Amino acid sequence: MIVLVALGAAPGTFVRTPVGHRDAPATQITVSPVDLGAPPPGLLTVTGSWQMRSDHGWFGGFSSLVAGPGESLVAATDRGFLLDIDTAGAAPQARPGSFRFIGLTSNGRKEVVDLEAITRDPASGTLWGAFENANLLMRLPPGGPARSLALPAIAQWSKNSGPETMERLRDGRFLILAEGSSESGTVDRPALLFQGDPMEGGEPVRFRFNCRAAYAPVDMTEVPGGRVLILMRNVRYTVPATFDAVIMIADPAEIRAGGHWRGEIIQRLEGPGYGENFEGIAFVPDPADPEKGAVWIVADDNFSVFQRSLLVRFAWDGSGAALQQRAAVRAAQEWQRALNGVQSPLVICPKIDADG
Repeated sequence: MIVLVALGAAPGTFVRTPVGHRDAPATQITVSPVDLGAPPPGLLTVTGSWQMRSDHGWFGGFSSLVAGPGESLVAATDRGFLLDIDTAGAAPQARPGSFRFIGLTSNGRKEVVDLEAITRDPASGTLWGAFENANLLMRLPPGGPARSLALPAIAQWSKNSGPETMERLRDGRFLILAEGSSESGTVDRPALLFQGDPMEGGEPVRFRFNCRAAYAPVDMTEVPGGRVLILMRNVRYTVPATFDAVIMIADPAEIRAGGHWRGEIIQRLEGPGYGENFEGIAFVPDPADPEKGAVWIVADDNFSVFQRSLLVRFAWDGSGAALQQRAAVRAAQEWQRALNGVQSPLVICPKIDADG
């Protein structure tokens, strides 16, 4: 009751309300190093962490990442904005003038701004976005008009837990995962694999993504060799809300129509430093050796004074197949330890895993 009274008496203390015009330029965006403490358990190596800030009233809410041209990222927000980030140097830098609104507006009160996933064709520079609440896709070619489409294949997905994760694979296929499921507490989510651009029609392969009961998929990126990394998040609705996340590696070659697609957890994100609302992940290749590079994740601050817009970088210097095999061996070892009564932080819902 004390918390509720405090929230009612002091709006803005816990939630930072966006102010100002959306089309106003972001005159200052800083990306500053931040110490998040000891790295969390996992198979990836943290190589840097930064906090992003801006004077723009609508800055924040970062919900997805994708590799941009060269050594760069494009970040999307759940208020319908994009931001270009240069990653070529030792530290990332926001590109001046790149914070821009791409959400859908009308003359009425209805807007489509809940941009939760973006993906990109590196050859043409075309971006695709998924708007979760409207179950709507957008295609945004460089210099051309945007096109939006209410995709029939996702029309029945939850309005608040729809297309949260989308990735255009290097071979031109598209993977789309739902954040939620129609059945509460289930360990899998509806998922689609399109042979090409989903906005050009075509019947997708329908399957289920097994994401473990505690977690929901929030973003995805392809790594060299064809495997994908899937960022999955768990939210506990306390005051303030608390978060933890995991990164899973999975092989799209194992997707089967009507089947269950699974992967191996390779990294946890938890604790006082890394227990943030991470929602975006992207792989940026090293120009000197495209098989290597960096995996980036971004946190959504929810416009809250308790949360931060964070960027974290991991080194990627090995084969995805080898990493998945290491993760599988480690999971088996941890499972055996759990059976022997020694609980490991890398064991997640072991009984459900054993039952499939």
